[in-house]
Formats: sequence, structure tokens, C-alpha cells
Amino acid sequence: MIGAIAKLKIKDGERDNFIEAMGNLVKAVAENEPDCFYYEMHETDDPLTIMMIELYQTEEAHANHTQTEHFATLGMALAPFLDGAPEITVHKSVN
Repeated sequence: MIGAIAKLKIKDGERDNFIEAMGNLVKAVAENEPDCFYYEMHETDDPLTIMMIELYQTEEAHANHTQTEHFATLGMALAPFLDGAPEITVHKSVN
């Protein structure tokens, strides 16, 4: 299994817009990526920082995530609300 954590900083005043746009992507991932078991937003102590927690069956499923049509359209729609590039870490399960 492959896990990913994306730390997303949101521009001041754009949190609601970001949550709505990311919600659309979360829904599209759930409907179109059967090897993605978990893809959810998590709040932090900072209201302008959202952590995306992701869990994929395989490395291929994780790699394919950013190549999907819904990521290309819905994922890119997040850009105007972000305050910088996401910080992403990827983790493999310990067997």
C-alpha cells in the first residue's frame, strides 16, 4: 500500500472556495479511482492549512492519480486558492 500526505496552504480569504473545489476532487476520486481507498481533507490547528491524506492499493494507482482527467481539471482548479506549492510526502507500508 502507498500513502501520501499533501500539506496545502490556502490564501487568506479563500478557504471556503478551496474546500468547495477540493470537495469536488474528493468526490471524483471516490467515483473514478477504485484503487484509491482513502482521499480526504483534514483540518489542522491553522485554518489556512489543509492536509490531504491519501491511501492507494499500489504505486501504479498512486502514479496514475495525477494523470486522470478529473485531476487535470478539478485539481488544477485549486491553484487560484493555494498560497504556494503543496508539500507532498509519499510512504510505503511496512510489510
